[in-house]
Amino acid sequence: MENLYIEPTEFTPKVNFDIKNRKFELIGTSRPEDVVSFYESIIFKVETFVNTILEEEINSGDFNFNLVFDLDYMNSASSKYILQILDYFKKLYLKKAPINVDWYYEDIDDQIFEDGEDLSDVIKIPFNLKAR
Repeated sequence: MENLYIEPTEFTPKVNFDIKNRKFELIGTSRPEDVVSFYESIIFKVETFVNTILEEEINSGDFNFNLVFDLDYMNSASSKYILQILDYFKKLYLKKAPINVDWYYEDIDDQIFEDGEDLSDVIKIPFNLKAR
């Protein structure tokens, strides 16, 4: 399976899905004009990866994965897709795979901090809330 890398723009975040190093990063601003087309390929890649891992590799806690969300802004449509991404990784988490979620926020930005808390509560995976 190949990695996925998407360069950031003024409206879309950098996406770095590094399969070999077991890392998924979403960094920057997420307010794409067409949120469906932007996130569609990401969701497909994550879904395929998770399903492959569930079928082949994972049998205990020896599989781990790092998720990094370092967003300075995300609109509500983006948050729904981020929740979908997290929901796929939750399948691994429920199989006792260590999933590490780092959620970065600015000290003065209550909204991104609260978004991280809310997503963690909804998805039931603990987040490492980290001030930048």
